[in-house]
Amino acid sequence: MSLPKFDPQPIDENLLDKLRDTANRAADAAADQTLQYFRQPIDVENKDLSGGFDPVTAADKGAEKVIKAVIAQDFPDHGFLGEESAPIISKQQPVWVVDPIDGTRAFITGVPMWGTLIGVYDGDQTILGVMDQPYIGERLIGTPNLTQLHDRHGVRSLSTRKTKSLASAIVQTTGPDYFKAGFQQRVLNQIKAVTSMVRFGGDCYCYALLAMGYVDLVVECDLNAYDIQALIPIVRGAGGIITDWQGNATIIDGSVVASANAALHEQALAIIAQQA
Repeated sequence: MSLPKFDPQPIDENLLDKLRDTANRAADAAADQTLQYFRQPIDVENKDLSGGFDPVTAADKGAEKVIKAVIAQDFPDHGFLGEESAPIISKQQPVWVVDPIDGTRAFITGVPMWGTLIGVYDGDQTILGVMDQPYIGERLIGTPNLTQLHDRHGVRSLSTRKTKSLASAIVQTTGPDYFKAGFQQRVLNQIKAVTSMVRFGGDCYCYALLAMGYVDLVVECDLNAYDIQALIPIVRGAGGIITDWQGNATIIDGSVVASANAALHEQALAIIAQQA
């Protein structure tokens, strides 16, 4: 299910603070679930009945359950769209968009590049996003104008890199197999040909690396709303640009390109357009 469009209700700083507090407590509750399973023996269920592989575990289900409970306690009228449960969409009320473990493949193989995603969508855009990696101890909290990293060193505001040329850019994407044959593969191949380095692996952590200033570009395909909504304000709050492959700033789901700055983004969109 995708997200509906509706006229957003005004959200002042006081309400934003309350939303942030709820998101933090929900992320804490999710961490209690995920950490007890990470790098432990765990059963894996395949949700893909068509012959592919779409894993889910008790950690995914347990984390979403507790996130949903925290949100329902504080904002019982709000909607909820998560990967592992039935959606509750209440028009004219904000919708919490949640992926309890973005990167379940990484999770079940012991790689700490997964994260819990919690976003708040107001009917027009996602106004608050949290990406929590509890094993490493990093939590990124983003609004459209500010992204902060909370880790063992304290709290600091994030800024993206200043790289202006694709020839010097470092690119991150989850994996080449996610790009379908034809147009999508042509885009990936051309991005690889004109940039300095492409790294694979990372899921939501790709966008965290962009916001932290370690990579310049993230290019991905066919995302669901719960894969990307929480990451949009994290990228924008750090000074980055994120759109769909056609350059539209309004993103619900689909193929996404995120760049460290506007100059780089324009070049990336041109590469994509050339391959269409």
